[in-house]
Amino acid sequence: MTARPLGRLRTTQPPGRPGATAVQALVAAGLARPVADESFDRFARLVQRQLGVPTALVTLVLPDSQVYPGALGLPDPYQATRRTTLADPLCGETIRTSGPLVVEDLRADPRFASRETVTELGMGSYAGFPIFDRHGTAVGTVCALDTEAHAWSATDLATLADLASACTAELRLRLERQRAHRIQQVAVHATRRTRMLLDLTDRFAAATTLDEIVDALRASGPGLGTVWAALALAEPGGSGLTLAERDGAYPYLPRHWRFSDPAVASVARARRPAFYRDGTAALRDQPTWSPWVDPSLGGLALLPMVVDDHLLGVVVLLWRGPHDHDDESRRTAATLASCVAQALVRIRVLEDRHRVATTLQAAMLTDLPHVPYLELASTYASATRTDKVGGDWYDAVELDPRSTVLMIGDVTGHDMQAAARMGQLRAMLRTLAWCQDAPPARLLRELDRANRGLGLTASGTAVVARLDRTGRGEPGDGDDGCRLWWASAGHPRPVVLRADGRVHELAGRPDLMLGVDPSILRRDHAAELGPGDTLLLYTDGLVESRTVSFAARAEELRGVLVDLHGSPTAELPQRLVDRMVQVPQRDDVAVLAARVR
Repeated sequence: MTARPLGRLRTTQPPGRPGATAVQALVAAGLARPVADESFDRFARLVQRQLGVPTALVTLVLPDSQVYPGALGLPDPYQATRRTTLADPLCGETIRTSGPLVVEDLRADPRFASRETVTELGMGSYAGFPIFDRHGTAVGTVCALDTEAHAWSATDLATLADLASACTAELRLRLERQRAHRIQQVAVHATRRTRMLLDLTDRFAAATTLDEIVDALRASGPGLGTVWAALALAEPGGSGLTLAERDGAYPYLPRHWRFSDPAVASVARARRPAFYRDGTAALRDQPTWSPWVDPSLGGLALLPMVVDDHLLGVVVLLWRGPHDHDDESRRTAATLASCVAQALVRIRVLEDRHRVATTLQAAMLTDLPHVPYLELASTYASATRTDKVGGDWYDAVELDPRSTVLMIGDVTGHDMQAAARMGQLRAMLRTLAWCQDAPPARLLRELDRANRGLGLTASGTAVVARLDRTGRGEPGDGDDGCRLWWASAGHPRPVVLRADGRVHELAGRPDLMLGVDPSILRRDHAAELGPGDTLLLYTDGLVESRTVSFAARAEELRGVLVDLHGSPTAELPQRLVDRMVQVPQRDDVAVLAARVR
C-alpha cells in the first residue's frame, strides 16, 4: 500500500539517482562522506521516537553508493560504516518519483521481496519521503523501517512528511552555506588576482631599465605561484634568443637558443604560446628539449611577446610541481607577457630618447677651454631619468690671454624643451660675451633683451663672472691673481674656497631673473682672487631640498667645501655633487669650478 504522493518534479537525472550537479554540491558541502552527522542523527531519533520503529534513516544517494548521515537501528556493519553499495530500490523509487513511498509488507510485495537490500537489512515494511536540494532535486530520503509488516497510519505519514520537510530545510541550509562560502572564495580569489594584476601593471609601468623589468618579472612569482621566471630576448637580426638573466634556481637552462632549434621553433618562430603540465608532457610534445627539460620538471609556460608583428622575446615560467593551466591561469600568464612586452617597448623608446638627449647635451655643453692662469672643471647631472638632459648649463669663454668669462644658468623646466631653450640662451650669451668686451651685468641685460626681442621668451636664472688676470709674471709664479666681476639674474651667489681653506659666499644681491623685465638695471659686483683660490658657480639643484631651507643647505655646502679643501680641481665638482645631492635627485645640477694657478 502506497500513501498519497506529495507530487512529482520533472527531472533529467538517472532513475533513482540525483544528477551530477546535485552530487557535486553534496560533495562540496561534505555531505557525501560516510560519517555520522549530529543534526541528521537527531532527525533519525525523532522518526524512531514519533513512529515507534526500530530503524530510522536519513539517506543521501550517490552515483555508486548510499550514505547514512542519520541512522538508528541499522544492523552491523552498516550502522558503523554509514554506507552501502547495495542497490536500494526503496530509496531509489522515492527519489525517482520525488514523492513518498509507503510499503506495509515488503515480503509480500513482488517489487521488493527478493531485493538484496531488503533481505540484507532485515526490512519488513518501509515508509520514506524524499528530501530536496535548493533546486528541488530529490537527493535522499527520510525513512522509517520495521522488521515486520507495519500498518502506517495517516498520523505516522504526516509526522514523517513534516520531518522530511525539516530535514530538507537543514540540507538546503548546509548547501546554501557551502554555496555562499564558495562564492566568497571565488570573490576573494578574484580580488587577489585583480590586486596581483594591478601590482604587476604598476611594477612594469615603473620599470625604466631592462634590469628593472627582470626584477619585476621575478617578483611576479608569488602571485603566479611560479618558482622561476625568465626573459629571453630576441637577438638583433632575428637569429635567436638570449636570456636576459641566468638564475641559479635553474642554472642549466641554455643561455642562447637558435630559431633553427626545434626547442623554440614552435614558440618563437611560430609565435604560439606553449603550456605544459609537467616535464613529461613537455618532452612528449617536444622530444628535442631533453637536454634541458627533465621529466620531473614542474609546470612550464613559454609565452612569445609580439608587438606590431615583431617578436620581442619569450617569457619562460616554471612551477615547482605539476600545474594544470586552466583558462584563468593562461589569461594571467598572457597578461604578464603583455606587461613585459609593453615595458620592453617603453624602455627602448626611452633608450632612443636617451641617445638623442646625450647627443644634444654633448653638443650644448662643449669642452672647457684651456686657460693658462686658471684650472677649470665642471660636472652636470640631470634629474630627468628619461631624457638625461635638462635646463641647467655652464660655459667658459676665453676672451684673450688675460680675460675669461664664466657662465652658469638654469632655464625653467627639466625636459627636452627646457634643454632646447637652454641651448638657445647659452648660445646667445656665449656670442654676446665673445663679441662685446662688456661687464657681466651688461651681458645679462643684453641677453634678456634678445630673449624677449627674438621671441624665445625663456625664463630662468644665470650668473656671469669675468676673471681678469692681474699678475704680470708667469701663471703659478706666486705673484698672480684675478680681478673678479660678477652679476646675477636671480641665481645663487658664487662661493669662494680660499687657498687657506676658508669658505665664504660673495657679497652682493642677485637681480631679477631672466624673462621677466628686460629693461631693469642690473649691477656688477667685484672681488679679488689670489693664487690657489677657487671660484665655485652652481645651480640650485646642488642645494635644493623639500625639508631643509635654502639657507641651511647653503651653509651645509660651505661646510662640505671646507671638508674638500685640497681636492684636485678636476675632482671637486663631482665630489660636491656626490656629497650634496639628495636621492632621489629632483632637480638638474651644474657645477663649474675655476681655481687660480
